[in-house]
Amino acid sequence: MNSLPINKIFLAGFAFALTHWKKIIEISILPVLISSPFLMVVPELLGLMEQVFNGGKLIEVVLPENMMAYLLLFFYGYITLSINMYRLVILGEQSVNGLIPVIKINKIVRFTGLTLFVGLVTVIPVMITGMPFLQLVVYFLIIPITLNFVGIAIDQPSKYKWNLSFTTHANLFFLQAILPALVAMLFAALANIIGLGSTLEWVVKVVVFYWTLVTLALCYQLINATNNSEKTP
Repeated sequence: MNSLPINKIFLAGFAFALTHWKKIIEISILPVLISSPFLMVVPELLGLMEQVFNGGKLIEVVLPENMMAYLLLFFYGYITLSINMYRLVILGEQSVNGLIPVIKINKIVRFTGLTLFVGLVTVIPVMITGMPFLQLVVYFLIIPITLNFVGIAIDQPSKYKWNLSFTTHANLFFLQAILPALVAMLFAALANIIGLGSTLEWVVKVVVFYWTLVTLALCYQLINATNNSEKTP
């Protein structure tokens, strides 16, 4: 049985971040610098989205001429940070260098393809039916496939059949989808109560982002270790 202990992984994710915080900062500098042009226009984009969702009429939308380039740089920064975080958890600090970007084309293409696949598969049903809860249903069904993000980062072949027990499957989904959402909503409500507004909310989102990267890698490591031990006579 490949059971994932939620409590232990939850705590281990934060413990890993606390013990490797210097290396995490190091591998974050380059992706943040790469992503900075896009991050600077994020407040404007969020304002436009809020206006649309609230039923307002957009009089004029003026975006930077290089918006597509900004978006591509942001996505590349995300890929670089994610790959280095997964490698840090699985292979250790010696396996990553924050000053060197990810330049392996095959790795970038595989990571991009998997990202697009997960995004499209979870969004299209919602667009067709207009039922948001389907996004969670579909994500639950494909959650084992997301383990391949870690495999790609450490140069392992992709697997699309993991043979996880239902308990392991459900725990993986809870750790990667439900728990981060609950934590984010809890601190968003707390931020409004104590008057910190969006500041605390964004800090929590950043922390949760790093935590989900770490815990996905920990889940991958534990699942593979359990599978290997079961194969050993």
